[in-house]
Amino acid sequence: MAIDLPHLALDALARTEPDPGRLQRPLLVVESDPAPRVHAANRAARQAGARPGMALGDALAVLDTPELVEHAPDTLQTQLEMLAGVLLRFSDHVHPEPEAQRILVEVGRSRRLFGGLETLRDQARDTLTELGFHPRIGLARSPAAARLLARLRNPAIAEDPEALRRILSPVPLEALPLAAATREGLRAVGLRQLGDLLRLSRPELARRHGPELLDLLDRLLARRAETLPRFAPPPVLDLSLRLEHEIHATATLAFPLKRLLRQAEAQLRGLNRSLQGMTLELAHREAYTRISLERGQPGIRTDEWLPLWQTRLDRETLPAAVIGLRLQAPRLLDPPARGDSLLAADPASRPPADQLPAVLARLRARLGEQAVARLINRRTPRPEDAQRPRHDLATTPAPTAPTPGQRACGTALWLQGPEPAAPPDQPQWLGRLEDGWWDHGQDARRDYACSRDRQGRRLWLYRCLRSGQWYRQGYWG
Repeated sequence: MAIDLPHLALDALARTEPDPGRLQRPLLVVESDPAPRVHAANRAARQAGARPGMALGDALAVLDTPELVEHAPDTLQTQLEMLAGVLLRFSDHVHPEPEAQRILVEVGRSRRLFGGLETLRDQARDTLTELGFHPRIGLARSPAAARLLARLRNPAIAEDPEALRRILSPVPLEALPLAAATREGLRAVGLRQLGDLLRLSRPELARRHGPELLDLLDRLLARRAETLPRFAPPPVLDLSLRLEHEIHATATLAFPLKRLLRQAEAQLRGLNRSLQGMTLELAHREAYTRISLERGQPGIRTDEWLPLWQTRLDRETLPAAVIGLRLQAPRLLDPPARGDSLLAADPASRPPADQLPAVLARLRARLGEQAVARLINRRTPRPEDAQRPRHDLATTPAPTAPTPGQRACGTALWLQGPEPAAPPDQPQWLGRLEDGWWDHGQDARRDYACSRDRQGRRLWLYRCLRSGQWYRQGYWG
């Protein structure tokens, strides 16, 4: 499967442009080396007569004050490698061709997993379209034929040799990657289409036009294998986005940040990886602002990360205008294993256990990392000392057995420090907490009980055996 991206420069520009109206006016992406020429032109510029490869002076002669954007080859290289990582979800053999703005994907072994070549092609197109790109896809038995069909926008799928020969026969010779002298020689003897070449004698073609022509025909018809190096994705997530306009408010960062998160989600799906935290670097003209965000469990979904980032950014004050974003995650994780509950009424619904980490992540983003903690048992029977806060929510501690005090006296829903209370009228006795090493030699024996106050609240009380005083420890609900 060959995926051509002829509008890669314009697509990359549109992904950072919050104003769609700007791209409706004539716009040119210009190369300045060695001489100024048009690298890409949007639809409005092409309708006025501008074409890629045209000298900039000629393009300016037919356009009325177009907008000019400098060509950034490094940015396109980065975008192409990102898309290669995204396409790994369809095959483990992906080969980008940066100079042609093309990606080749070997799908012969994975087509059955996606329900056939047509379904696989549609899913690949939808994936790239959702990211803001406009691909042209060709499917054939050989890389050379797939490249040709993608360039010609031919949707035919050639799964067997006869079908491939039939599809390629009407292709004009001008569409083949031939040397100019070879093409002129073929036209001089009346040959116009690829099918005309296939009907001729191979020895005669080799004698007249050299072995290179036969090599091209063999690669087109899958008679000769073509070795394509595999794309090796980076072991970390590192995505950048250069902004065409300065951003002065954190609320306005949502649009480019959503683009980056979608890009990260698609790339991590292709890599079959996940992450639990990431860092956002905001580029200013003379400085950088780095913001880190962690969540309770690994995940890659944009609709889960974006609200967390928006909440986190609401707490930030920009020291200067933002001209670029960079999203980094140096540590990628295996995706969490998930299964449907046998007791769930709706198999598509998420079990409640999966919702807690997302809630905790939102609370930490809004209140601060130190404002949310997990309670850990300390094996001390006295309730006010039996637990301690733990701010590290990334790792889930192993479940611990109840303390002796919890087994004897229970655990209230709302715990507080002991406060003097009036003796209850009809206490429901729970149990006695004896003294021990935790009291440091002081007599702190207690009898625990439950009772209700005049408002109907269920109180958690204890009576100090040494003084006879009653105390309220907390509430049951």
